Amino acid sequence: MAELDWNDIKVFLALFRGRSVRAAAGELLMSHSTVSRHLTDLETSLGAVLFTRSRDGLLATAVAEQVFTKAEQVESEVLDFQREAESLDTELAGQVRVTSPPLLSQYMLMPHLASFTRKYPGIEISLNTSYSIDDLMRGAADVAFRFQFNPDDSLVGRRLPDFVERAYASPQYIANHWFEDNKTNANWIGRGTIDPGHRWITEGPFPDAEVKHQISDLLDQAEAAKEGLGMIVSPCFFADSLNGLVRIPGTGPVSTRPGWVLTHPDLRSSVRVMTFVRFLVAEMTKQEALIKGDTV
Repeated sequence: MAELDWNDIKVFLALFRGRSVRAAAGELLMSHSTVSRHLTDLETSLGAVLFTRSRDGLLATAVAEQVFTKAEQVESEVLDFQREAESLDTELAGQVRVTSPPLLSQYMLMPHLASFTRKYPGIEISLNTSYSIDDLMRGAADVAFRFQFNPDDSLVGRRLPDFVERAYASPQYIANHWFEDNKTNANWIGRGTIDPGHRWITEGPFPDAEVKHQISDLLDQAEAAKEGLGMIVSPCFFADSLNGLVRIPGTGPVSTRPGWVLTHPDLRSSVRVMTFVRFLVAEMTKQEALIKGDTV
């Protein structure tokens, strides 16, 4: 058997998890041809076929199923080695890989990232917008901004202010509808497949209001509400900054979710990572009133 290449194993894991060359290429930032080449090299090294193609994507063979656990163990050991090496840095230089939900990065983080890089010009920021905590566990990110009630115990977390969501609509839409106690003839704009049970509606004002339209992206939702398609529930730090949206009169907070800055425990001795974490926590804590919606 030929010597195995870590990059081949990494591609195998991405293909096994994503079940398509396209998904693996997107995750690894490789071209389709590069992913296919690594798969061919690995199959040649093992002397076995790992995947067959079907209309539903790649199907793992029995051999692939057998070696998957071992491949994950190799991945874990490589990531541990990388984190151990990165944690030994003692200089404020190098890269900090950050993952954040899109809305937070676009409407709150950017000014803080700019301030941080001006103060620490030797540190380069790599930002990826994502909701998955796997970014940290699999070594794809150093720092994650997340809204969670119970972060993974294996991660190191610094608490941010609680992020509050409220109900919003356009002034004209509000003027054209009636709102009495928890009843209204207005409608909510749905969030698509993100929350099919509409828990954010049943736990908030007007739980019996009709849900019309399905728009999963929060930016698109806000634009739809501004155009009069209905009411939305949105984070205060975002919606309060938009022209054309106002809070629905007589309503209070719909939800409150803890904010966290999370990192892997192996990076606690990384000077650049922990300097970044402390800076961002301090700056975002200064915006507690905006985050909680107390500025309006």
